[in-house]
Amino acid sequence: MHKIILFIFFLTLLNYKVLSQNFWEKINSPTSKSLNSLSFLDSLNGWVTGDSGLIIHTSNGGLDWETQYSNDSLNVVSVFFLNDELGWAAASSQFYAPYGTYIMKTTNGGITWTSEFLRIGEAYVNSLYFLDSLIGFAVGYPQVFHRTTDGGLTWTPVQLDSSIAASYPPYSIKFYSPQYGYACGGVRDIKGVVWRTTNGGLSWKTVVDTLTFETLFDLNIFDSLHVIVMGGDPEYGTSQVVTTDGGETWEYTALGVFYFPFSIGFRTDIEGWVPMGEQRKFLYTSNSGENWTEVTTPDSTDVLRICFPDSSHGFGIGRNGTIVKYIYRGPTNVVEEEEGIPDFYLLQNYPNPFNPTTNIIFRISELGLVTLKVYDVLGNEISTLVNEEKSEGSYTVTFDASGLPSGVYFYTLKVGNSKEQPFVTSKKMLILK
Repeated sequence: MHKIILFIFFLTLLNYKVLSQNFWEKINSPTSKSLNSLSFLDSLNGWVTGDSGLIIHTSNGGLDWETQYSNDSLNVVSVFFLNDELGWAAASSQFYAPYGTYIMKTTNGGITWTSEFLRIGEAYVNSLYFLDSLIGFAVGYPQVFHRTTDGGLTWTPVQLDSSIAASYPPYSIKFYSPQYGYACGGVRDIKGVVWRTTNGGLSWKTVVDTLTFETLFDLNIFDSLHVIVMGGDPEYGTSQVVTTDGGETWEYTALGVFYFPFSIGFRTDIEGWVPMGEQRKFLYTSNSGENWTEVTTPDSTDVLRICFPDSSHGFGIGRNGTIVKYIYRGPTNVVEEEEGIPDFYLLQNYPNPFNPTTNIIFRISELGLVTLKVYDVLGNEISTLVNEEKSEGSYTVTFDASGLPSGVYFYTLKVGNSKEQPFVTSKKMLILK
């Protein structure tokens, strides 16, 4: 009898999808020096920088590494590659004059590098970000928030608002689109700050400066409305601020986790990893940061920064030459069904944020009455874009928001009539003027 029950139990297990474990593993490293920054274009091609002016490169996903640059008088703190040829790095000189930061550049994938001293005084860059081959940004301390339009040869300060927090040092800067980006930073025990730009980085508005006393070190932009920023300090631990309306409002959460992170990495929009440095653990979320779980790093390594070049591959670096790799295996004993085109869908409007027009795309699978309406946050109807019977197919509708104030709005698609259960779905959009 027990054998029969056991057999049925295993037979039942076979009918479920068995997912093999996804995990991080420590991989080969050519150095024992502390590593500071990484930039991966895809699952194979990436660069890592560190102490003693170290820049190393892999073209096979970390199986092998080549040292491309080394200089004992420098510490390469940030690296950013736009493509497999064009990249930049920020290297600080704190022990040898002139003191400050050198902006390094390569046009051949790191084989050779040129450098220019950042001539804005004794300044130290924390992070670099480039929109294209000419326009880029450097942020750091004491007051480095600069923009280049010639590929890094010259730098000028960006325009900041009049907030007292505007002069605090930024630690990270990222863009969702060529026009729309965020930066974060602050000063420990004083203020955590988030800045937002909607005009390609020409000017920046302080959107967080009263929610937290802890420095905010890194951020992840899910889409034009949803952004998570994380930081903390050794005394109060890790915290985060989150917006779901394009930076208009923010929610602060203290996570109750000792120590603080310097980096955030999201494999997908829901699965994220946050390395906790000398605590030798990750924070892991499977619901876009609503909850976090502590996970031990491989071999109890000290991981400081991570990145995911795609949804199946991730890399991390840290002290003592630590390099780790995320291993994603997915389903192992099932044949995954191909996903067909949904019967109905409503896509995110584009561009978003917008001023004054945006496009909305939807699809219906059969003849039916279709309504597409726009509402404000109070539920008041603002505009009816579609209200007619339509046949199967995909449609694009342009919404003109001229005359409407900046803010969050909703657009709702309804397909069907009152005699049957209709298909109804809504999405947010943001007008910024």
